[in-house]
Formats: sequence, C-alpha cells, structure tokens
Amino acid sequence: MAVHTKKISGKTCVLSDDLLGLILNYVTNKDDRKSFSEVWKQWFRVEGLNRSSLCVDKPDIPLPALTRFPNLVHFETWKHTTDTDLEFIAQICPQIEVIKVTNYGSHFLGRKGLWALGNGCPKLSKVSLFGNKIGNSAVFALVNSAQILTSLAFTCNSFISDPVLRAIGSQCCITTLEFTSSCNITDLGLGFLANGCVSKTLKRLVLDEMVDRISDGGITDIGGVAISGIQTLRELRLFLEGISDATIVALAENCPKLEILDIKDCHEVRRDGILAFSSHQCLKSLVLLGLWDFDLFDVESIALGCPSLESVVVDSSLRVDPAWSSELMHEHTKKSHQVLDMRISILPEAGSVLVFLSATGSFLCNCFPKDSYQNLDSLAIQ
Repeated sequence: MAVHTKKISGKTCVLSDDLLGLILNYVTNKDDRKSFSEVWKQWFRVEGLNRSSLCVDKPDIPLPALTRFPNLVHFETWKHTTDTDLEFIAQICPQIEVIKVTNYGSHFLGRKGLWALGNGCPKLSKVSLFGNKIGNSAVFALVNSAQILTSLAFTCNSFISDPVLRAIGSQCCITTLEFTSSCNITDLGLGFLANGCVSKTLKRLVLDEMVDRISDGGITDIGGVAISGIQTLRELRLFLEGISDATIVALAENCPKLEILDIKDCHEVRRDGILAFSSHQCLKSLVLLGLWDFDLFDVESIALGCPSLESVVVDSSLRVDPAWSSELMHEHTKKSHQVLDMRISILPEAGSVLVFLSATGSFLCNCFPKDSYQNLDSLAIQ
C-alpha cells in the first residue's frame, strides 16, 4: 500500500489531515485516543477539529480549552456557567445543536449569555438548563433568539414561572418540553401551552416532581384538563399530586395520538380515570406506579379494550393481593375466544415492578428493577 507524503517547509508529512480524520473514526477507545494525542501533535489537532460531542464534568477544566473543538455539535457542562462563558461558547463553537447548561452559583444567569447562544448558534435545537439560578429573563432571551428550538428541559429550578410558559407557548417549533423539580408553574402556565402555537407541535411533555402548591394556585385538574387539549401529544409524564380522574378522563378523550402515559404517584387518580383508557386506540405504555385504587380486572379491561397496548407497569406490592395469581389471571381473561395468557414472575427484590407485555393476543407478565420501566421501548416483545 502506497504511503501518501508531501513536503511542507522542508518537513515530511506522512498523512494528510483528511486521511487522518478518516482514521480517527475507527479509533473509538477513549484511552487510545488520549494516548495518541499526547505523543502526536497532528493527531491532537485533527481530533479537535473532528470532535462533534464533548462533556465537561470537572469544574477545573477552563472553557477556553474549547478553542480546540470548533466543530462541536453536542456540548454538556456541569461547570457553573456564566453569561461570559456562554458568549464565548457561541463565538468559538457556532455549530452547536444540543447543549446542557448548569448554573448553581451565587449569581443568576442573565439575558446576555443565552441570547448570544441563540444568535451565535443558528442550528441550536435542544437546550437543557440545570440549576436554580436561571430566571425568566434568561429563558425569554433564549426562545426569542433561537430560531429552530425544538426541545427545552428545566431541572431543579424554582424561579421559572408562568410567564416563561407564555413565551414558550408562542413558539411553533418546540416538540419536547420537560420540567423537573420546579415549583412556580401553575394552571395558568399550562393554559398558555394549551392555547398557544406550541399546542400544534408539542409531542412530549414531562412535569416531574413538581412541588405541591395547590394551596396558592399550583397545578390542579384545571391545568390537567387544559393540556388535554394538546392533541399532538404522544408522550406525557405527570408526577403531580394535584390532579385526579378528571384530568385522566380528559386525556383519554382528547389525546387520540397519546402512546405513553406515566402518572406515577398521582395519588388522587382512581380506577375511573384509569379505565377511561380501556378503549383508547393508540396507547402503548401505561405506568401506574404508586397508584392503588384499581385491581386485576381493571388491568384486564384496559388490555382487552386497547389494541395497541404493549405494557402496563404497576407497583410490585400488589402481589399481596391473591387475585394477582397466574391461575386466576388466566381464568378471567377469556373473552370473545381471545385468551390472554398472563404469567407472573415476581422477583423478591424491594422496589421491583410488574411489567405486562402484550403482542399478537398474548399478555405476558414479567418483572424488572424499578428503574427499568422508563426503558420499556427497548425491550423485546415476547
């Protein structure tokens, strides 16, 4: 095999940058890449130019080091990020499409940083904001400057409030919206989502571990029924103590495209709400962890009436009910010559859950660790 060489200023370069870039794609081991970078200057430089993703998880790594990676597409940092940092990132890495920003210091992240990010990275589409020092004004700047924003996630933030949802509601590109551990969102904010342009594009909505503010206007069935008007929803995860059957019934009636519904720990939801999905035509996954007011026959009704259903997840403590036995489940699931063979395999580990998988007329029950239920889509239907 011939070796391509060329002379530059009297020195011989064995490999061109383009050829070395192709070789880089075949070296996937991080330790190997690091070792090559330490002894080969060309490798060090070319790897930086070809790097498309980077996660900065150590606080002592200076952001100016990013000058080595001008073509990043995906960037995450657990460093405390300031406005100046974001302005620098937007200038050095204009190709960024996905970014995770962390702010947990003593100063709020202002408008300048996220505004610079939205303007300086024209392909920016997915943004995750982690920390309790990111306020409404910063988010306003982001949604007004990023032209093709499709996904927004907020984690551990008690300052994001309803005005932000009004701004988000006016966007016409957002398909994914997540709020985790936030406490200033109320029914009014959810109404902005339901009545805004985003109601025509939103496919995934997560309201997780929201602090209960029912006493001073938090999220109740008013907000729950409002979001049922977002008919484009395909995945909805509601971990809210303030909603009840009224919200679930409205979702079953008004969200025909809904495929995943997770209402873990929505303790006010009863069997009437759950049974509202017994005739839904698109639901694939139903998560009922932490709910108690239903029984085997209710699960059977949903399984028999919902042709698309692939999994139902319930709390493993229901095994104390003698009705959840293999023999009774098999006996009570005969309807219109359709037999649902329901077998139980319950693991003794604390926190395990029951997972019902259905396919081609069979309804199989298995058990997985509690943190596995969110990955049901990757499980093979047996």
